[in-house]
Amino acid sequence: MPFVVSVAACAESEPYPQKEFIVSVTTGIPNLHPHAAYNANEAQILTGLYEGLCTYDPYTLQPVAGLAKDWKISADGLTWTFTLRDKIAFENGDPITAQVFCDSFINLLNPQLDLPYASLLDCVKGVKEYRTGKSSDTSAIGLYAESDTSLKISLVYPAEQLANILCHHAFSAVHPSQLKAITRYAGKSSFMKPSEAFKPIASGPFKIESFTAEKIRLVKNSAYWDFESVQLPAISILLDEDADKMTEAFNQGAIHWLCGSVNLNKVAAAYTIHITPMFATEFFYFKTNTAPCNNQTLREALLAALPYAELRKDYLIPAKTLVFPLTGYPAVPGVDKQDTTKAENLLKNIPQPASPQPVKILLPQTAFYTEQAALLKTVWEKIGILTEITTVPFEEYYDRLKTDDYHLAVISWIGDFADPLAFLELFRSDSTLNDSGWHNTNYENFIKKASAEQNRKARFEYLAKAEQLLLDSSVIIPLSHVPAINVIDLSDIKGWYVNAVNIHPFKCIRFAQPAPLPGVALHSKENR
Repeated sequence: MPFVVSVAACAESEPYPQKEFIVSVTTGIPNLHPHAAYNANEAQILTGLYEGLCTYDPYTLQPVAGLAKDWKISADGLTWTFTLRDKIAFENGDPITAQVFCDSFINLLNPQLDLPYASLLDCVKGVKEYRTGKSSDTSAIGLYAESDTSLKISLVYPAEQLANILCHHAFSAVHPSQLKAITRYAGKSSFMKPSEAFKPIASGPFKIESFTAEKIRLVKNSAYWDFESVQLPAISILLDEDADKMTEAFNQGAIHWLCGSVNLNKVAAAYTIHITPMFATEFFYFKTNTAPCNNQTLREALLAALPYAELRKDYLIPAKTLVFPLTGYPAVPGVDKQDTTKAENLLKNIPQPASPQPVKILLPQTAFYTEQAALLKTVWEKIGILTEITTVPFEEYYDRLKTDDYHLAVISWIGDFADPLAFLELFRSDSTLNDSGWHNTNYENFIKKASAEQNRKARFEYLAKAEQLLLDSSVIIPLSHVPAINVIDLSDIKGWYVNAVNIHPFKCIRFAQPAPLPGVALHSKENR
C-alpha cells in the first residue's frame, strides 16, 4: 500500500522573527560525513545538512516522506518502490536522482571503508555478500534506479522496519563527488583543525556557511525542495565543552538549546530542564575475540563477582537488560545477582597460565568512570583477576573502540528505530556495529527466525530469546536505560518535541511568540 505523508508538526503556526537559533552541542570537531558519523551529537547536526528517502516525524518518530514523496510495498513485502520528488537538488544545484541514492548506499556498503551502519541494510538482496567481501558484483545488490525518480529495493526477507532504518543519517543523499571523502579521525578529533574536517554539499534544509573550532554556522539551503517551510534563517552550533560557561550563556538568553555540556544545578529556570526516558541503554561489553575474555567461564565469573546495586547506584534508571522495554516485548530476566562464591568456583575450572593476562578496561576520562573502573578493579582483584585501566578523552573514545587493545569498554547506545533489533544488531556476527567480536549461531538463528516472522508477538518472542542468550553468555553488563537531558525554553520555541531517540530535526524547529502571562494583555497596534 502507498505511504503519502507530510510533517504537519513542522508548521503549526506563524514563525516569530528571530535571526539565529543557537545550540550548544559540544562534540569536539564533529565528523559530518553521514556514512562515517557515529555519535548522537553528530546525528543531530546532520538533521540540518542531509535528507534521505524518509525522515523522522519530530513528534511520533514515524517515518515520513523526505526526498521521496511516497513509497509502495509489494504484497509479499519483498519489493519497495520509492518515488522521488521532482527536481530535487543538492545545495550546488546538482540533481538528486534515484541513481544518486543507489551510489550513496553502495558507497556505504564498500567493504574497504568498513563503515559503521552498513549492516543495517542486510535485509536487502546481495548486501551482506557485497559488504563482507564475498561478492564484488554491485549489480547483484537489490538497488535499482528504474528512472531518475523511481528507486526499487529488493529484499531477502520482509522487513517492516526498513522505512524506519532509512530515516537514519547514514542513508542520506550524498553528493557523488563526496562519496569516498571519508576521514577517519582515529582518536584525533580533538586535535583536528576545522580546515581538515569534512564539509558537506548539503541535500538537506541547511548548508554550512562557516566552520571554526568554536562554531559551525548553518544557513538555509535555497536549493532544498521544501525551502519555504524552513523557518529558522540560521543556526549556530557551539562546540564548547565548558558546562558552566554554556549554562550561564543559556541563563542570559545567548543560547536557545543546551544538548551538550550543562550544569543542571546552575540552570536559572527549572522549567527549561527536560529529563526524559530515551530508547537507550548504557552497558559494559567484553571483547570476546581476544584472550583472556574470549573464555565464557571467565566472563561468567567476572559478572558473578559484581555488586550490582553499588555499580548502578548513581544511575537514574538502572538497567538489568539490554533492550529498552517496549510494549509487547517479553520480559527478559536480567543481570543483577552477585555471587562471589560462584565466581570463585568458576575460576577454579579455568587453567591458569604461567603469566596471567590482565583484563584491560578502556573508559572515557571522567570522574564518574574513574570511580566505576576503581570498583571493577577492587572487586575483580579480590577474586584473583588482574586489571589494567586506561582512560581517554571523550572525543577520542569512540575511535578507540575500533581497536583491539582492550577487553572491556562502556557504551551508551541509542536505538536508531523503535525495535529490539536496534540493540540486537550490535551483536550479530556480521554486523558492522559488533565491536565485541561475539559470535553465536543460535543467536543468529533467533534473529533470522524473527525476520521471517509476520506475526509481531511471535517475532518479539524470537528476539527476546536472542537477548536472553546474549545475557546468559556474559557478553555485556547492563548499567542504565539512559535518559535524555535537554535544556530549552519551549514557551517560545516550537517544533521541538520530547522523543525516544532524542533527535530533533532542525527543519521543524521555529521561534514563536510566547503565550501571555495570565491577566496580562498583549500590546499591539490594533489595541491603540
